[in-house]
Amino acid sequence: MSLNTLLKWLKPREMVFFDLLEGAATNVAAAAQLLDRELRTGDPGRFAEMRREMKEFEHKGDEITHELIDRLNLVFVTPIEREDILQLTHALDDVVDRLDTVCERIVLYRIETVMPALMQLTSNIVEGTGELVHLVKALRTMSNIKDIRARILHCHVLENQADSVYHAALAQIFENPTDPIELIKWKELLSFTEDATDRIELVAQVVGSTVMKNA
Repeated sequence: MSLNTLLKWLKPREMVFFDLLEGAATNVAAAAQLLDRELRTGDPGRFAEMRREMKEFEHKGDEITHELIDRLNLVFVTPIEREDILQLTHALDDVVDRLDTVCERIVLYRIETVMPALMQLTSNIVEGTGELVHLVKALRTMSNIKDIRARILHCHVLENQADSVYHAALAQIFENPTDPIELIKWKELLSFTEDATDRIELVAQVVGSTVMKNA
């Protein structure tokens, strides 16, 4: 039996950390679904309400982050390493922050028509955050390593797909620019949205390294 395995059995099981991390992952997935769903309505009249609802997800993510950090400061022994909990906490929160920024910019820039590429990215994000829910839940037992690895790989594939969509969209908006203001708006929107996929992959990577250390 490895030292890590022995310590897992000896130290108290502070399962609340898993509860909070799972809550953070579920919050991220719900935020992604909101953005994707509302953009697909094609109704800019709904975007202000989307922004309000997204801000609620962002606030909830912040609350979970603060509670996790507070508990880390109070608890001596944690079920997985403190650094991994902290990194996962911030990485999950970063995804929601990026989605919140996208919603903010959509309203601020008074976007009327959504580029298909943006919806391709948000669809990718929905799929990726769905994988994060499974991956974070898997930290409780770390029993199905094959499934964990497959989901991490899928997040990596999704991030690569998002990169391709992002670069193709950039090429499109720069090909025949007629309005430099519109170009700047869409370049920023696409960049923030694509960055959310990078953050999703980071969460998956942290889960993978955590599992490797504890398996």
